[in-house]
Parts: sequence; structure tokens; C-alpha cells
Amino acid sequence: MNRLAIVIAVLLLLSPQTPAEVLRFDLGVDTSAVWDGFTAVTLSNSGKNGWTSVDSLTATGRRYEAREGDRRPPAIWTNPITEDGHLSVLPNTFLVDVPPGRYQVFALCGTSGRERDRFFDFTISVPGDSARVQIEGGLDFRSVRLNANVGDSPLRVDIAPRSAWCISALVISSLDETPRVEREIIKPIEDWTYRLPPQESAKWEFEAGPVPPPLPELSAEQMKRGFVLHARPWEEPVYPHTRPSSEDLDPKLRLFASQDEYEPVTFTLHALRELDGIRVQVGDIGPVSSADIDVRRVAYVRARPNYQVRNRYRIVPDFIERFETIHLEPHENVRFWVTLYVRKGTPAGIYNGSAVVTTSRDTVQVPIRLRVLPFQLRENPDRLYSIYYRHPYDRMRQAADPVSREYFRRKAEREHIDMAAHGIRNTVLSVWSPAADEQGRFAFDWDHLQAKLDLWKQVGFRGPIVMGIPTENVYRKHVGKGYGSHLSDIEVPPEPFAAEMTDMVRVIEAERKDRGWPEFLYYPVDEPGRDSTAIAFMTAVLKSVKAAGVRTYLTASPVSDAFQPLRPYVDVWSTQPFLPAREQALAEMEAQDIEYWCYPNHVNGENDHTPVAGARMTFGFGFWQSGFRALNPWIYSWSVGSPRNNLDGFMSDFFNGHEPDGAVIPVAMWEAYREGWDDARYIYTLESLIQTASNHAIPEVRQAAANAQEELDGIWDAIPVQPKYKYDNLWAPSEYTVYRWLIAREILQLQNLL
Repeated sequence: MNRLAIVIAVLLLLSPQTPAEVLRFDLGVDTSAVWDGFTAVTLSNSGKNGWTSVDSLTATGRRYEAREGDRRPPAIWTNPITEDGHLSVLPNTFLVDVPPGRYQVFALCGTSGRERDRFFDFTISVPGDSARVQIEGGLDFRSVRLNANVGDSPLRVDIAPRSAWCISALVISSLDETPRVEREIIKPIEDWTYRLPPQESAKWEFEAGPVPPPLPELSAEQMKRGFVLHARPWEEPVYPHTRPSSEDLDPKLRLFASQDEYEPVTFTLHALRELDGIRVQVGDIGPVSSADIDVRRVAYVRARPNYQVRNRYRIVPDFIERFETIHLEPHENVRFWVTLYVRKGTPAGIYNGSAVVTTSRDTVQVPIRLRVLPFQLRENPDRLYSIYYRHPYDRMRQAADPVSREYFRRKAEREHIDMAAHGIRNTVLSVWSPAADEQGRFAFDWDHLQAKLDLWKQVGFRGPIVMGIPTENVYRKHVGKGYGSHLSDIEVPPEPFAAEMTDMVRVIEAERKDRGWPEFLYYPVDEPGRDSTAIAFMTAVLKSVKAAGVRTYLTASPVSDAFQPLRPYVDVWSTQPFLPAREQALAEMEAQDIEYWCYPNHVNGENDHTPVAGARMTFGFGFWQSGFRALNPWIYSWSVGSPRNNLDGFMSDFFNGHEPDGAVIPVAMWEAYREGWDDARYIYTLESLIQTASNHAIPEVRQAAANAQEELDGIWDAIPVQPKYKYDNLWAPSEYTVYRWLIAREILQLQNLL
């Protein structure tokens, strides 16, 4: 393959023994602004800057700026460097004349353009060092630092793409200048790139939270080693300002788990002075191998108090991410999140192990005691855990190169495996087509939907499937415009609209039956408005869908007077809180042959990711008490702007994140979903055993069943029933463990008797 070279000839009036000046290159277009102190490198200045060829290059990016009267901020804020850059799918080399010596090469890689269906995957190399860069879809940047050894030849920055590459800036400095260059040149660029521009940052007010209490009296040994270890239940967020009480110090971690169950435990290191090289390792705990023990840290991020709030932010615990070593400043916290997986067939018993915490000066062990229970949990087949989902297969279909296609395929597979491991058994899907052509034909891609459902089958998902349909495409054909978010611009369409909706659903339903897919719940419009025109439109839409002989799904409040005219045409009501209350919900589901589902967004992305206990209650004991049939929050993962900045864009990013290679980075609320699902499985396992034991021939077994039911009734009565479980009026975090253990104890008793 011929290598194209980007040659920048820098003529230096310096002897070989004199360090080179700091060289700064802003890659972009002729009309772009240039960062102060940088040299513009464009596609048309080869004579001025020494380009040898630009045939393989494309200028990429987009300038985002505030405009008077804008209702929403841009997806990301840009600066002269990030607003554009250079992109190519071919290898290239950036040559710079510098004296012999050792250099740091800093590259800012990324693009402010929306490259939704592209996965950038490339390697940057210099003599003696290299780094792999992976970026999904634009609106994101990666910083790369390389140490180069340069002899008599020019410094080479080689770029080898697996799919494509994108670079916005290069900074080259002698190695001994690195501290100054980092402080004066690179840090300001990174601060703006990964946070907000100064003029925007000034508008955001920091909510510091309560003043932390003083530390308890510490021992001479704790003071000498420079840190203390403390622990609280994982449901309780630990903030940067959290200070341990004396009861929290020197923790001994205890947990129990059944076979084929994941169980988390956490502890926190609080630095008394600056610490370097912090590591944590957890070895085997009895028969539980270290390979089945995942050790991560909880990262702190800037977050809005609520997802649409602007100009106010907090520092909160968020992503639970992998790490190698950690550096802390005095009085900073780092929380370690340890998840154990107990495999099927693991022998029951009590096992001891430890988490080994190492710093550059000390090593401390945190005892861990695990009790493995001799049973597997059962799932209630009448309850469904689902979630809204943006499927990577949609981007895979549009991707231009095989590397990107494979990335999105693998990402979807990873996410489905992760969802299944968290109790999810269903996702909301959609089918798309333009409105019918003149011959009444639609253009659905059935094989694409088949591929999604094949992946469903691989991970054990089950129906019914909430299926979004392209209602607005049909509406636009008959009215000449879209109907707006939540039907904000709705008009009553002409009569042929309803007939085409019925035809479309019949086409979809015929294909579903022919392919043997699970039942579809037809989902024509999301969260419709409540005004009279919107209600009239929804009545016509739902009626036309039901005319095809199918069941409908509606995201609206069943207790709102505004939506009562729709009731005859709704089969599944999906509502944010658990309303109507249990007795009314059960009675109406029995009498009207409808179902109530809940999409509890208040414990998903519509907050700062800290109502962890509320998420556990929602997915476990609260769901049990509600009588509802399914949970399906919005959404598994979604990024508005930069996926590492919650303050850009018109709202926060939602829920789980991703590593550069597409692996999932969970948030604590996502782990709380799994623990709530486990709570529900403990409950259902006991209920099943009670039912069996209640009919047993031996009186002792029947009495044990009665005792277990009495214990379960006591837990039921202790639930602080609410339409929404978030922060307030919940159990103390430790109570969840107590109630789960009471249930586990009864399971053990009945299992032994049976």
C-alpha cells in the first residue's frame, strides 16, 4: 500500500543541542478559527506548510455556538481546535523537523461532527511509542500522549487506521518541557473540550451540598499510613465530601448469595494526604474464583440535579469503571465496587477472603466473608422486566466499513448479555418504513428485525414485544408535515389516514405470524399530549390499529381524566408511577382485560443517578406490591452530546456508559435494578415453596409454610408504599439486606423440609 505523507517542514534556527520550541498544529479548514499560538494546517496550504499530498484527507467537524433566541444549547460546545479536524480512511504520516532528542507528542483525536454510523479505530505511532484510539460516532474526543525518541531523521507521527482516523490538533514538545506544556497549553484545551467553554461554565452554579462533618478521632497507625478505609451499604451514595463515622471505619465486609447470583459489596478509601499508586485486588473467596470477582471504582462526575436542569450542577458518584491505579489528593474519596458471581453448583458454606489495598507506601487487607446458599432463585413468569433500547444494529446497517459494522454487532451482543445478567428479559423495539407508495406497498426491512430477534433468542428474551410503528410517516403523507413532539403540532388528518394505518398494521402482523415472532404490542405514538385535538387523533389512531386485530400499547396516565376517552382502545397502559394503586389495578386488569406496565424514568436518567435505593425498591419490593405486570424504563443508554459531559446538550446523558471498545460501563442505579430483580426472585422462590408446602401431607411442613407466609406478610406490611420510590420515605439501606435474609432463611427452612 502506498503511504501518503503529510509533511510539515519546520525550519528552526537552532543547533541540534538546543531544545526545539513547542510546536502546535491546529488541523482544520481555511475558514476555521485557530487556537491562540497554534499554526493552522488546512487542506489548501500545502505550499505554505509543506504538504506533499492531501488527496486522501477530508476536513471533518462542525462549529457549535450560541445563537440569540436558541431554545436549546448545541449538542456540544466547540473551540477553534475541536470545531474541525482531518479525517481519512487511509494511512498517513505527519513529519516534523526537530533536533534529535526525546519528545512528548500530544494528539487530540475526535470530531464535532455527528458520525453516528462510524467507529473510528486507529493507531498513532511515534518512534518508541504507540497508542490505539477508538471513538464511536463523533461528538467525542480522546487525548493521546506519546513519548518519542528522535534521531537525525524528522519526527514521524504515523497513523494506521483499522477503519478511519480523525485528529484535530498536535502538540510536540521536548520531554523536559512536559510539565509546563501540560499546564499552560494542553490543560486549557482539555478543560474546554471535556467540560464547557469558559463563558458557558461561568453560567453554571455549583451546588456543594452539606458541609462534611469532621473526621472521627483516628489512630496513630491510620495517620501514619495516610488513609482510612470505611464502608456503608452500597445503596447509599458516597460523595467526594462524605466523611466516615467511627462506626464506618476499618470495615469487615459480609454478604450472602445464592447459586447463579451476582452480589455487590463496596468500601471506600479516604485519603489523609496525597496518595499515588492505589490498587485493589481480590483473590479467590473459597470456591468463588477471582475470575468471577469484578473490582471497579466509582467515578465522580458533574451532573445536573435533574436531566433538563440548566446552569446548576453537582459532583456525584456515577460510572462504575475499571481502573489500574488511582491518584488522590488529600481528603478525597474513592469508592471501590466489588461484584461477586456465584456460579451454579457452588458448594454451600461460609468462605473468607479479603480485598488487598495497596498504595505506594502501604498495604491493608479488608476482610470479606461470603455465605453461599444451597439453592437457585426462580423467576416469576407472570412478571416482565423490559427496557427501552437504541439498538446498535440500526447503526450497523448504515456503517460504511466492516470494522464499524463488527463494532456495532459486538456492542449489541455485549449489551444484550449485560441486560440478561441484570434480569432484563425484553426490550422495546420498532419497525420503520415510509408511508405506502401508490400501489399501497410498504418497505419494511424484515430481515433486519429478524436479526434483532435472533439476538433476543440467544440471550433468552421473551415477548410480548412493544413495537413502535412509523405513524408519523403515514401522517406526514396525508397532512404534509410532521405532528411534533408529543403531538404538539397535531391536526386532525383526513379519513384515508386511518385506513392506511390499519393496512400497515395488517402487513406487520402478517409478517410477524409468518416468521413465528412473539406477539407485538403496537405502539403508535409516544406520550401523546392531553389537549382535545391530540385526544381525538389518538382515538382515531388506536381505533385504526385495533381494527387489524391486535393489542395496543399507550404511554399515558390511566388515572388522568384527559385520557379516559382512549380507554376502550388501549390494551396495555404504560405509566411512569405505580398508579392506579394495587387493588384498583388488579380489579381493572381482571374486569377490563387490560394490563398495567410502569416505565419508572425517575430511577433512570431523569435525575443525577443517585436515587440508588429507590431504584432497588422500584425493581423489587415495590414492583411486587404494585400488582403491575411489567417494568420498562427509558433507557438503557443514550448520549445527547459528548458521552463524558453531562452539562452539554439540552439534557443529561442517560444511564449506562461505554468504554472506547464498546464494553458497558454501568452506573450504580443499573446495579440496583439487578438487586431489585434479585429481591423479587427471592420473594417468588419463597412464594413457590410456600404453595408447595401448604399442600403437603406432613403437618410439620404445612406449619412451616404458614410460618413462612407470616414472615412474608410482615415484610409486605413493612413496605412504605408509594407511586414513585426515589429518595424519600424508603427503608434504610441496611433493611434491604435484613428483609432479604429473612426471606432466604425461610427458603432454607422449607427447602430442607421438602
